[in-house]
Amino acid sequence: MNSKIGKILLAFGLFSLAFSFAQNNVPPNLDAIGDQFYCPLSQINIVSDFNIVDPDDNGIDELNIQISTGYVNGEDQLVLTGTHPNIQSTWNTASGKLTLSGIGGTEILYTDLIAAVKDVVFSSSSASVSGDKYFSFTIGDANFLPSTGHYYEYVPASGITWANARTAAAARSYYGLQGYLATIGSVEEAQLSGEQAGGAGWLGGTDEAVEGVWRWVTGPEAGTIFWNGGINGSTPNFANWNTNEPNNCCGGEDYVHVTFNVGNPGSWNDLPNQGSGGNYFPQGYIVEYGGMLGDPIVDISASTKITIPSIDTITEASSCGPSSVNLEANASAGNVIWFDTPTGGMQLATGNTFTTPNISATTTYYTLASVNGCLEGTRTPVTSTINEIPVITSVSNATICDSGSGVLMAAANLGIINWYDSMVGGTLLATGSSFTTPSVANSTTYYVDATSNGCTSSSRTAVTLTVQKTAVPTGNTFQSFCDIDNASISDLTVSGNSILWYDTASGGTVLVSSEALVSQTYYASQTVLGCESLTRLAVDVMVYATVIPVQPSEIPVLRSCDSNLDGDDTNGFTEFDLTLNEPTVLNGNSNADFQVNYFTDAGYSNQITNPNGFVNTVQNNQTIYVRIENKLDNSCYSDTSFLIQVDSLPVINLSVILKNCDEDGTPDGFTEFNLNEANASIANNNSSDFEITFYLSNTEANSKTNPINPSPFNNATANTVFARIEGANGCFRVSTVNLQVSTTSFPQGYMQVLEDCDTDDTNDGVYEFDLTSASSQFIAQFPSGQNLSVHYYRNLTDAQLEQNEIVSATTYQNETPYSQTLFVRVESDDNGDCFGIGPHLTLTVRPRPNFEVDQNAIYCLNQQPITLYTFNPDGTYSYEWKDNNGMIVSNLPTATVATGGTYTVIATSSYGCDSFPVSFNVVESAIATIDIDDVTIVQLSDNNSITIDTTNLGIGDYEFALDFNSPGAFQSEPFFDHVRAGKHTIYIQDRNGCGIVALDVFVMGFPKFFTPNNDGFNDTWNLEGLGNEYSQQSSVYIYDRYGKLLKQINPKGQGWNGAFNGQIMETSDYWFLAELVDVNGQVSTYRGHFTLKR
Repeated sequence: MNSKIGKILLAFGLFSLAFSFAQNNVPPNLDAIGDQFYCPLSQINIVSDFNIVDPDDNGIDELNIQISTGYVNGEDQLVLTGTHPNIQSTWNTASGKLTLSGIGGTEILYTDLIAAVKDVVFSSSSASVSGDKYFSFTIGDANFLPSTGHYYEYVPASGITWANARTAAAARSYYGLQGYLATIGSVEEAQLSGEQAGGAGWLGGTDEAVEGVWRWVTGPEAGTIFWNGGINGSTPNFANWNTNEPNNCCGGEDYVHVTFNVGNPGSWNDLPNQGSGGNYFPQGYIVEYGGMLGDPIVDISASTKITIPSIDTITEASSCGPSSVNLEANASAGNVIWFDTPTGGMQLATGNTFTTPNISATTTYYTLASVNGCLEGTRTPVTSTINEIPVITSVSNATICDSGSGVLMAAANLGIINWYDSMVGGTLLATGSSFTTPSVANSTTYYVDATSNGCTSSSRTAVTLTVQKTAVPTGNTFQSFCDIDNASISDLTVSGNSILWYDTASGGTVLVSSEALVSQTYYASQTVLGCESLTRLAVDVMVYATVIPVQPSEIPVLRSCDSNLDGDDTNGFTEFDLTLNEPTVLNGNSNADFQVNYFTDAGYSNQITNPNGFVNTVQNNQTIYVRIENKLDNSCYSDTSFLIQVDSLPVINLSVILKNCDEDGTPDGFTEFNLNEANASIANNNSSDFEITFYLSNTEANSKTNPINPSPFNNATANTVFARIEGANGCFRVSTVNLQVSTTSFPQGYMQVLEDCDTDDTNDGVYEFDLTSASSQFIAQFPSGQNLSVHYYRNLTDAQLEQNEIVSATTYQNETPYSQTLFVRVESDDNGDCFGIGPHLTLTVRPRPNFEVDQNAIYCLNQQPITLYTFNPDGTYSYEWKDNNGMIVSNLPTATVATGGTYTVIATSSYGCDSFPVSFNVVESAIATIDIDDVTIVQLSDNNSITIDTTNLGIGDYEFALDFNSPGAFQSEPFFDHVRAGKHTIYIQDRNGCGIVALDVFVMGFPKFFTPNNDGFNDTWNLEGLGNEYSQQSSVYIYDRYGKLLKQINPKGQGWNGAFNGQIMETSDYWFLAELVDVNGQVSTYRGHFTLKR
């Protein structure tokens, strides 16, 4: 490297002077001077002096000046100023290079070139431009970087492989310097060989030796590792990979290539040796010159730089509360100017120090490094901080009990809280918002302040720890309660503050106030300022039991029947034993513990002294009031009450007579009685209100022992019985029942008969009778003038005992089909005396006539009338036949009809009972009628068919057959397919038996092939099935496959034998045209083809 002042590292521009000279021509020597300060947004000459020394030439073709370090594309620019008529300038924005060349390609004289270089100026459009910018001057095509002293050249070579680029670079030289694929070791070098190069290309890096270990393998840095790993790898020195590179995509990406138009400009991507497609297609390679062993020393470049002064260091300061602040700043060069805003604003001072005015809030000032009075550039902020003086905003005193340590609290608006043992000075005990004091026995005061950013609150605040000593509470040490009061802890009374109760003298758990008291000792403490007394007051508690009172509604009413103890058993007064309810009112408790007292008043002032023999003092019903007292403490008691009730005795007839008929077959004055028949007389028709039982003696009736069965009871046992009439309340009286036997009866053999036809919907011999229609005849058998009624029974026992009476006498259905005998009982409605009893009513049901018919018949319209029959009658009947219109068509067992419809027949017996109507359904049918117009024939086809139109056949139900009139040949469908050619007969049969009709039809067709070999089978070909409707004028024309007419035949003739003019035709397909003329002269044309086989 040249040691001239312009040849320093990181030069800010490269002048490239391109010219050609003889192989032994000595290159010129460049000398540039320029190390200046730049004021942003201005222009500056890039050299203060410039010279070219060339011993054998007076000029060159061109000179290149490049901003080689610190170039910012779009902001920085080099411009040739002044008047230079023989020189033209070209600015390349991408490479940051200005080229000076002769007008029209002529050579530039050194004298003109030196003057032009001195007029080249630099400018930047950015007000915040910073750092150093270097300019390089060179006379070749390569770019010169002062920081390395090397030259860099981009060589376009589209599609070149990395290996070929490495070989090609090594074959290049620059003014005797050996070329190699560039190796990059700094940001400046990466920018010059990347963003500012002429294009993207290969570099000398690879990991082909060890995957993921990237080395430079060319030039003097060969073997140097510059990257380890993949995307997330690291560099030991410098690397410029694009985002998410190197990624070894698809494998084999082992070579470094400058990225083209993807991601960060000038950054690197790993590619395979041959590159890839699109933006990753190789464009060329970058050659570096310099540093190789054996390289000559060349002096074909120079450099200068400009520097933008900057603030190197600042010293900020702070203050507690409003005041002025001293600030400092140092510049890399020139003076420090102080401002109050980042741009514009007022210039406050000049110099490395600045004292602010008195300020109450943090304020930022701005400094600028200025040379030669430059006021443009980036200003550096310097802050003067005004720190707030902290204030204690709140404190929390604390109280402890007896002795110990406590936790005090304090809060400040900011900063750290400090705890002291005195108002001023003293010892710092702790820091923080809480402070745990040492153990103390008496109340103690501590003090706090706060510090923040070196600022301390103006005074300390007192915080007190209070030591509280609490005495034992006072009160009655014995307290008693009744358990019925449900006393709880809250009912205990002592004097003190915030009383707490325990069941132990020390320790234990606090009892809740709702806890029920029991007989034991309880202990009370009091709490003052949150401190509980250490000693507890003992209180003995006694809880006396009381009986839980039973509700009056739950105590049974004490009842007693009215008695004549006072000479009157109807006045509602009698004697009660009140103690009978004592177990109930004690509610499970013992009378050894409780005293039960009875009172007649709710005020409990009139006590009953004889509860075992108390006569009610209020008629019929009275309330008794009860108090149950604890025998240990009569203040513990409970009250309730119950009712006593005097029940009345039944009101009855004390003596009655029960009379019954002697119909047991022995007229001896003894018969079976149903004693219950006397109940209504005894109880004055209120027998349902009482329980009535019967006994043989009055004593047994009173004691309710040995009751007798009331039904049946024979008066042979006793003529007098005793009835016990007992009410629901258990009170009773006794009545005497005298039994008597009646002397009246029905005439011997007397019988009434009710009969009728079985006219309901079921012919079952059961009919509904009105039995009362015979009652008047039964009553007429006894003397008139008596109030008698008739009762009907199914048997003698029921009639005698008056049980299971037929109550639905007006709608009674006999229970034995066709005939049933019922028992009749006639008695007095005045006293129930029996007048007559026996089987005197017969019910007879006459059955409906019954016979059989065939209920369906067919009448063929084409045949004779038919006869409808009845048969298998159950008796001799008369008949009546009617048609649909209700007209009588016959009075005989049979009826002859000639039309269809529904006919009804009814039979009548000799008793006038009609049968159910029987319907006879006659259906009309007829033999079919058909002609050729009802038939559709598809013929001369691959599938001949016959279809019958059923519309005009008739009213019958028809089925169809073809050619065969036999069982099994008929079908329901009027259609036949696959019908062979020829004559056929259609048969139509009526399913109802009205006959069969036939129709002959013809179906035309033709053989698909024939074999004219004279074997007697298929020797000729002709149409088949031609009917008589076609005349002899019909013709068939036969052609070969070429359309040549071979034969014309008559379709009713012998046909074609397969010869043409006597020659036998070969096996082949032949065509025919049939022109068929019907008897009316109408012509039908048919075409087809067939095969001749040999």
